[in-house]
Amino acid sequence: MADLPTRDAFAGCLNTGFHVMDGSTAVFDLELAEVSELKVVPRQQIFSIIFRGPASRLLPQRIYRLKQDTLGEMDLFLVPVARKEESILYEVVFNRLMPPG
Repeated sequence: MADLPTRDAFAGCLNTGFHVMDGSTAVFDLELAEVSELKVVPRQQIFSIIFRGPASRLLPQRIYRLKQDTLGEMDLFLVPVARKEESILYEVVFNRLMPPG
């Protein structure tokens, strides 16, 4: 699998659908609802993204295969972080180690 998309790549896909995959079949969609600012510290880049999913189905915390038309397929560790009236929010945190420079 290729490297995961950057913070800017996710930001370019804000408010778009990501298919949660089960094998080659999309089970349902999550919407990319938020992309945090990039925090840069020595040798690390940190950011998070929030997905919005249907309230009718709670995904337990684990790694899921997601597919997006522009970004392709990726495996992300989704954590449910909030329940709203009509949706459930999931967070993915990225902590990228950067080569010494």
